[in-house]
Amino acid sequence: MRRRAVERALIAGAGIGGLTAALALRHAGIAVSVFERADTLVGVGAGLTLWANAITALRQIGCGDLLESVGKPERSSRILSWRGATLTTLPVEALTRRFGALMVGVHRAELQFALLAALGPDVVRTGGACTGFHQDDAQVWAHLADGQQIAGDVLIGADGLRSVVRAQLFGAAAPRYAGYTAWRGVAQSAARQWNEGMVTESWGAGRRFGLVPLSNGRMYWFATLNTPEGAQDTPGDRKRELLDRFSTWHDPIPATLAATEEASILRNDIYDRPPLSTWSRGRVTLLGDAAHPMTPNLGQGACQAIEDAVALAEQLRSAGSVASALQQYEAQRLKRANAVVRQSLRVGWVAQWENRWAVTARDTAFKLLPTSIAGKQIEAALTPA
Repeated sequence: MRRRAVERALIAGAGIGGLTAALALRHAGIAVSVFERADTLVGVGAGLTLWANAITALRQIGCGDLLESVGKPERSSRILSWRGATLTTLPVEALTRRFGALMVGVHRAELQFALLAALGPDVVRTGGACTGFHQDDAQVWAHLADGQQIAGDVLIGADGLRSVVRAQLFGAAAPRYAGYTAWRGVAQSAARQWNEGMVTESWGAGRRFGLVPLSNGRMYWFATLNTPEGAQDTPGDRKRELLDRFSTWHDPIPATLAATEEASILRNDIYDRPPLSTWSRGRVTLLGDAAHPMTPNLGQGACQAIEDAVALAEQLRSAGSVASALQQYEAQRLKRANAVVRQSLRVGWVAQWENRWAVTARDTAFKLLPTSIAGKQIEAALTPA
């Protein structure tokens, strides 16, 4: 019997992209091993939105029901001014009819644990940082921090923004700072007056605030501010400083901040990387943030990683060779993902404008913008290649 081109896949990284890839590969009949640098997988992170493209991809690998226990369907989405006036409404209902799935809000850690539970035991090795690899025409070996070298037919770098696998493939380089930082948190109870099915992003001058309802009455929020790279909050005063910055913004922003535990508030500078022209060499390829890290302005980071995972598994399932599979994977995904990277960067640039006259012109233009035009950038991100 002729040996399949890919019988065992190795994955560096057990984030959302890496775990989805493992599930997709197993669905395709391929054995998989995942190596995660963290000693234990803990509930790190805040919230995210999964749009129809990600939900459709999860359905393709038999994981369509996975979100029912952790996700919160979102039925409308608006961009507001910092005072609460509607600047534009995104056509969520029309997009739902076209793509067959609602937008879903989910806690990142809960999604990660749901993927892990679906995968089952003995697939993910924690405390197994991938430090590099070597390959020949027949196999690839992942090098682990403990000195082990694990052989497989393909290695997938799903190890994030500062990917070790990417650095070996294409050289180490610092990511590109977007010019602003973000704080994220989850309030344990949403304000009563808030529409529980509505996602909003409120724009000011050089700062924004987003609200995403989650399951069990919680509210995920994020705040951005133009600030120098590497700036820090005053120790112990992160929540107070945020309350000061957003105290005059519309309800329920101050109340949402007040309902969030100080210790749970995360701060991260926002980065992406200039798009690559290829993600693969030999038997090694990249996925998700390792391949195309993007700013969060379109809510597509996790969505594009999930799309990558399902597309890659399908190509490896039917591959005549690893090289042809990775070539087809890139043909299907690279141009599309890179376009989302560029569009997300542009949206963030406009949303973070500080000049008073530019902000006034921006807000006026958005108020005059037809809903159909306002939704085109989201529609493009949802449309498979």
